[in-house]
Amino acid sequence: MRLLVLALVLFAGEARAASALQGVAAELSKGLTAIPPATVVIASSPVTDVAGTVPARTDELSVRIAGVVAGKLGGTTRAHDRAAALAGARAVAGRGGALLYLSVEIARGELRVTADLYPVMSNGWDRIRIPAPPPRAHVFASVPIDAEVRAFLPSIALEQASVHKARHEEGDVLAAACGDVNGDGGMELVLVSRARVAMGTLRGARFVVSKAVPWTALARRVPVPLREPLAGAAFVRSSAAKLLVGTSEREAVALDAGLGVRATLAGIPIPLGELDSCAAINPEASAFEGDVTGCGASSKERPVRATPPAARFDAVAAGEITARDGVPHVMVAAREPGGKLRLRLDAGEIRTVETVGAQLAVGDLDLDGGAEIATSSDGPDDALQVLSWAGDGSEPVVRKKIPAPGGVRALAICPPEVRGVPALVAVVGPEVWVVR
Repeated sequence: MRLLVLALVLFAGEARAASALQGVAAELSKGLTAIPPATVVIASSPVTDVAGTVPARTDELSVRIAGVVAGKLGGTTRAHDRAAALAGARAVAGRGGALLYLSVEIARGELRVTADLYPVMSNGWDRIRIPAPPPRAHVFASVPIDAEVRAFLPSIALEQASVHKARHEEGDVLAAACGDVNGDGGMELVLVSRARVAMGTLRGARFVVSKAVPWTALARRVPVPLREPLAGAAFVRSSAAKLLVGTSEREAVALDAGLGVRATLAGIPIPLGELDSCAAINPEASAFEGDVTGCGASSKERPVRATPPAARFDAVAAGEITARDGVPHVMVAAREPGGKLRLRLDAGEIRTVETVGAQLAVGDLDLDGGAEIATSSDGPDDALQVLSWAGDGSEPVVRKKIPAPGGVRALAICPPEVRGVPALVAVVGPEVWVVR
């Protein structure tokens, strides 16, 4: 029996997020509420765990971060045009109103910035008496890196991606999701099967479950389940409900970090940034139909999140692709029940790819500012393939194809983590594959 799985990564519309630099600037500005006039913003040279970085290029990134933060703070705040150590930054700030010093780090796929607001000792006696005054404000922000940040780091060769395989014991997996459920910076993997919801990590060649709850303890069975089940799972970082899960066999539910039920959802959940979003099933068609909306129980709580490029679909995926200049674009993919894949970038023309499988995921796997579409194959010989598409009149290009004789059951894209590289997770028969 073929399992149809819904996989969506970062949708359009209301869920569109700022770029990494804009996100950091927005978070820092929330904690910097009393900036003196003529404050000078200076950033450090980045500390990074990405091998092969060129200091001159990463210093350019620091200068850009300082500029974005200064622009967000507004007023007479200005950014310095060079990266500097703290001692040098104090000297540069001179007789300015204050020094806002940004310590920049890129680690485990995150851009981490610590902002310290230092007073400037304009009086010579004060400089002798207090040569290094402590900061008056201290703020920290971190966001996953994107193509704008990655442009200052070594490029990712997607064609050279390796595959790590681990065994799982979850039976028929219907959906997968990847995210940081407890905020410790590490990624948890969730596998949704017909029997239960299991959360864990990969250790060596095994998927080690840290928490699992049977569906019988989570949700009621629906009156008329589909013959070929549909399912979805999504992490939502910014709410008490950390995980949304659902299948066409059970009511969809919102779970907390301990997999306790927080609420019932109106539809199958799909990842959509920080917003809850659900897709509605048409049982007669055994497919999804209509817009992707919020998951609230009442119609007022279900605003339209996105409109897929097909009226009826059994799999849908999308990605907010941040270009190297920091401008976000939305790529949406929807697979019609007949196997045709429809692609669209922003409000552009729809591109059709013939005959793909029912598993989809979309994201920027090499962080070059373009979209990758991961699909399974529609035929007796299943395979995991990754296509790149610029969103213009060109045809999608196959970047990677891996035979998957066990059958691809679910796909998910993990945010950048190890070496600042995103990962594609594929559940292939009794194995979990991590392509990075």
